[in-house]
Amino acid sequence: MVRLGLLCTLARMLLGAGLLITPVLALADGLSDLRTALKQLQSGDPVALDVEFKLFGRSGENHELVDREGLLRLRLEDGEQGMRVVYAPDTIALLHREELAKVADENVKNSALNAVGQFDYWEWRELIYPAAQLELAIASYRFVDEKSDVFEGKPARLLTFSLPQEKIDKSFRKYVKKYNHKFKLWVNDKGVPLASQLTEKGSGRIFLVVGFTFKNTVAMRYQQQGNRLISVHREVQDASSGATMQSQRHFISRVTAVDNSIGVVSSANKAGNPASSP
Repeated sequence: MVRLGLLCTLARMLLGAGLLITPVLALADGLSDLRTALKQLQSGDPVALDVEFKLFGRSGENHELVDREGLLRLRLEDGEQGMRVVYAPDTIALLHREELAKVADENVKNSALNAVGQFDYWEWRELIYPAAQLELAIASYRFVDEKSDVFEGKPARLLTFSLPQEKIDKSFRKYVKKYNHKFKLWVNDKGVPLASQLTEKGSGRIFLVVGFTFKNTVAMRYQQQGNRLISVHREVQDASSGATMQSQRHFISRVTAVDNSIGVVSSANKAGNPASSP
């Protein structure tokens, strides 16, 4: 009886202080809802996305940095035949003109050429298959916590994850000495992703004498399109330095979802960091 009385007293103290019991249940529910939603939002329903991709970059030796800018517009389509990338005739013609100009002057400013070399499958899949990419990410990430938050003026749940250093790609892992990673994901009451923000930074050394540092941020905004999830805004900023070299890049992808039969059905072209709204 004494032990039972002590346990009851302890339980009342924990409940009164709001410690552990209720939050643990809430955390489990949030993560479970997210996993369920991600599986349901990987539909094969056809979708077409018009994408505007902008690049701002600077790289080279410390005393001789070269600026680069780029702008590219294309369409991503996904259907029964898989994903297709469609370049409009005027875009193809522009790329050809810029290639000709570069033959005459290798230093000519070639904005579309700069962008086309940076915007490829690794970028496309984040826009057209974000549910699959999020599912892949949380399989590697370590769940940290969940809390109530607000997104665009509405209640939301904020899930936070981290990536252990031992989960970094093995071809890169051996060179990294310090590493910090945080991934924030805002979801609604059904677990459907609304926005995310990834930050990572670290430092390391190659060949014992060449040190390097890096810092990356990726901010995204999502939208449910029928039975699938798409990304409507993606912004990437990365910076690295090592020895006498520096590199800084800033990518922005703005997306409009299109229905070929009835025209534009939805769009979200807000600029800025999507994670700044909550």
